[in-house]
Amino acid sequence: MKKTLLAGTYTEQGSRGIYRFGFEDGVLSEAQLFAEIQDPKYICTNGRLTAAVGTWNGRSGAAVLDENGQIIDCRVFEDSPSCYITWVKDRLYCANYHAGHFTVLEYRDRHLEVIRTVEIREKAGCHQVIVTDDRILVPCLFLDAVKVFDHELNELPQISFPEGTGPRHGIMTKDGKHLYLVSELSNELFEIETQHWTIQRHMSVLPEGKTHMKDSAAIRLSEDEQTLYVSTRTLDVISVIDIASFTLKQCVPCGGKHPRDIYRLGQWLLSANRFSDTVCCFALNEDGTIGEMTGSTDIIQAVSLDVME
Repeated sequence: MKKTLLAGTYTEQGSRGIYRFGFEDGVLSEAQLFAEIQDPKYICTNGRLTAAVGTWNGRSGAAVLDENGQIIDCRVFEDSPSCYITWVKDRLYCANYHAGHFTVLEYRDRHLEVIRTVEIREKAGCHQVIVTDDRILVPCLFLDAVKVFDHELNELPQISFPEGTGPRHGIMTKDGKHLYLVSELSNELFEIETQHWTIQRHMSVLPEGKTHMKDSAAIRLSEDEQTLYVSTRTLDVISVIDIASFTLKQCVPCGGKHPRDIYRLGQWLLSANRFSDTVCCFALNEDGTIGEMTGSTDIIQAVSLDVME
């Protein structure tokens, strides 16, 4: 398998923006600067196009870039950059952790336009936007809730969690029947059925059932939807969870420090390790567990990953 990947970064420690590197059968090439942007800490791709959050001339917002890293269009609409961006059809969705809001933009005919910013609450800890066929879900870490909206941005009943849970990131199954969500503060995994949006099962993602160690971060789902992968930053580990039995199969070192993002690519798993300035690649075993490290590349403050198609 041969792919080209992009990495979003924080630029405060010497990084210059978004970096591009190659992947071939578990081996990573040397990273090259793709686009010089201040704090493009989250990126996402749509075919050969890339969307990124960032800061331009003291104001923050989002931009769409072409396959060469040139900005096609950019809109600034907030005082500090969002922590997440996703691209669904002709719309971009950004979540702002500190400001406590999310923003919807439309990209059409090479033009980016802000549709609306939805204010939830200052310092709500909005960490992600998950878009389904009929809903928009926004995990809010400091509200211990996932705020729910319809596509017209009308608020619906929220999904509530115990105090101190800190919901962060989630991922939907292909059939849309289940949402798997990881909590940053309590280090737990929640299985939520989407007919009534109720929690069916929950468990610790750490050995010995430990919770409230803080800093669980990214969650990824295997192609066959039998295995989940979760990173925990302060412990520098990646957890492997069997979905059918809802048990922890494995918890292994991430190959560096502070695994902010992880990315599954076929039979490999990549980890963006922010504080060791590396992206590491691991082979996955047939049972979904993590095997040996097969490659790494140096990227300063790498915090998000995606593939260019």
